[in-house]
Amino acid sequence: MPLHRPPSAEPASSPVGTATVSVVVAAWSLDAKADLEACAAALAAQTVTPREVLFVIDHNPELAAWARAHLGAVTVLENAHERGVVGARNTGLEAASGTIIAFTDDDAAPDPGWIAGLLDAFADERAIGVGGALDPVWAGSEPRWLPTEFYWVFGCSYRGLPTAVAPIRNAIGANMAVRRAALDAVGGFAAGVAPRELRLGGKVLSAGHALDDTSLGIRVTAAFPGTHWLYQPSARVRHKVAPGRTTLRYFLIRNFEEGEGKAALAQAVGAEAGLAAERRHLFVTIPLGFLRGFGELLRGDAYGPLRSLALVAGIGAAGAGYALAGLRGRLSRPDPSSGRA
Repeated sequence: MPLHRPPSAEPASSPVGTATVSVVVAAWSLDAKADLEACAAALAAQTVTPREVLFVIDHNPELAAWARAHLGAVTVLENAHERGVVGARNTGLEAASGTIIAFTDDDAAPDPGWIAGLLDAFADERAIGVGGALDPVWAGSEPRWLPTEFYWVFGCSYRGLPTAVAPIRNAIGANMAVRRAALDAVGGFAAGVAPRELRLGGKVLSAGHALDDTSLGIRVTAAFPGTHWLYQPSARVRHKVAPGRTTLRYFLIRNFEEGEGKAALAQAVGAEAGLAAERRHLFVTIPLGFLRGFGELLRGDAYGPLRSLALVAGIGAAGAGYALAGLRGRLSRPDPSSGRA
């Protein structure tokens, strides 16, 4: 974990024209070799050249050896911390030398103007971090039953995010940049919830920590009052979506897991900070999406009602996860009347 330094009253920042950008890419699976090559090629084609590109391999020596032999002019590191994206990103942060640290994933390919778009948003001196758009690239068929309000389940931008540059609570980790001074001040990334693996059919579809990016956004903003995170739609990344992540089963499991995680996060940072964005999504975006689905049926889209029903199922699964986690938390607390600590 990077050395924790007390935050100053104002985050140290460089004029955008003098900022240097280090890019950190977390990778873990031998199955992602072609994706890693595509990511490295996309970073080499940026209109603004990064100071350095760091691929951090998560406890997989075979993949690390392959990456050193095949990824060209990048630095390949091995995760020096606990398994998972938190340890991998902190390893990259410790080695990075830029004044702005940008993050993406092994199954993502930034558009050529990605870094330029992030830097444009940092022209706002109060911007402590910036997130950009994540466009799905379907490895299988597009799941027409799945509502765009829930594209976050596979790490892509979802309906409800701003359509122009605007403040947000936190960015999605596969397309995120943060001022180095802020990351150092809060001690880097921390686990939003306990590490986990999500398996379907014996295959790991996602692993590591959930909500680490949400936790980071909240902690950084709390450490530097008066600053904000920005959403920059022009900083685009294409994010591969494997077929296993577009099944109903995966959808329900991810929502349940998200509910559990949000309960833990709310307990750690308070419900106001931990659930502020979710309240608007639940009470504004989701109801509009439910009505939209049935309106789309009238316009000839037979999948519209299925998307409406999926909205209800997703909220129900998340609510069940949240409630169960809350119940477990209450049962695990010591009973003051028992006299036991």
